[in-house]
Amino acid sequence: MTDPFARLIGNSSAMVELRRLGRLAAGSSATVLLLGESGTGKELMARAIHAASGRCGGPFVAVNCAAVPDGLLEAEFFGYAEGAFTGARRGGKPGRFEQAHGGTLFLDEVGELAQPLQAKLLRAVQEREVEPVGATRPVRVDVRVIAASNRDLGEMVERREFRLDLYYRLNVVALRMPALRERPEDLPGLAEHLLGRLGKAGAVPCLSPEALALLVAYSWPGNVREMENWLERALVLGQGPVLGPELFPEAGVKTGEGSWRRSRSEAERAALVGALARAGGNKAAAARLLGLSRSQFYEKLNRLGAGE
Repeated sequence: MTDPFARLIGNSSAMVELRRLGRLAAGSSATVLLLGESGTGKELMARAIHAASGRCGGPFVAVNCAAVPDGLLEAEFFGYAEGAFTGARRGGKPGRFEQAHGGTLFLDEVGELAQPLQAKLLRAVQEREVEPVGATRPVRVDVRVIAASNRDLGEMVERREFRLDLYYRLNVVALRMPALRERPEDLPGLAEHLLGRLGKAGAVPCLSPEALALLVAYSWPGNVREMENWLERALVLGQGPVLGPELFPEAGVKTGEGSWRRSRSEAERAALVGALARAGGNKAAAARLLGLSRSQFYEKLNRLGAGE
C-alpha cells in the first residue's frame, strides 16, 4: 500500500517530524489545524491525513473560504432548502458539510471567514449538525474537519477578528508546515521530484550545480508552489538535458549579489552532498544526476571538500 505521506517530500528533521505527527493525527478523529505560509502544502497534508485515516473510503471535500463571496458562504457551507430564495434549485442543495458526510471536510484559509459565519461554523463543528438556509430543522452530519490558515489565528483572536471559542475548537491537533527556506537541505530532492513529475516522457532534465546553488540560496516567499512554477517554466524554455542558472533570473536578483556570492559555495556543496546521498555514494551516478562529467564532479568535490 502506498504511503499517503510519501508525497510530502523531504528528509530534513522538520519534514520527518511532520510526517510522524501527520500519521498520528490520521489515526485519530480529532480536528486538525494546519498552519503555515501559502504554498507550503497544507492541502497536500490534509489529503494525506484523510487517505491514511479510517475515513479514506469517504469523500474528501475542500473549500477555500477566501474564494467564496460572503453572501454565498452560508449556502455554500450548509446548503439550502427548496424555495429558500429566488433562484434556489428545486429540491434544494446540500452544502459542503453534507457533501463530506462520512469523510473529511477541508476548510482552507479559515481565517478569512466573517464573524457571523464563524459562529455558525462553531455550532456545526461542535454539534455535528447543520441547518440549511430556509430549512426548518437541522441535518446531522458525520464529518472530520481539517482547517488551515496562513494567518496567525492566535493574533487574530487577540484583535477580536477570530472567535476564541472557534479557535479552541479547531486547534485540537495543530501542525505547522515549515517554509521551504527553513529546510534548504530538502531542495535538491524536491527539485528532482518536481522535475520528474512535470517533465515529459523520456529523459528528464536536471539542474546544473550552479542553478541548484542559486535556488538553494533563494528565500522562496511562495514556497513549494513558487518553486514548481519556476521549474515548469524552465522545462518549457530550457534546451538540452541540463537546466542552467540563466533560466532562473529572479532568483539571482531577489537573492542579492552579495548574499549569492557568500552562499554559492555552501549551496554547491549541499548539491553535491545531496546528489551523493541520492546515488547511494556512487560518484559516477551522482555526477550524472547533476549533469556533470566525472572530471567536473571530482574537481568540485575536491574544491568544496564535499567528499570528506
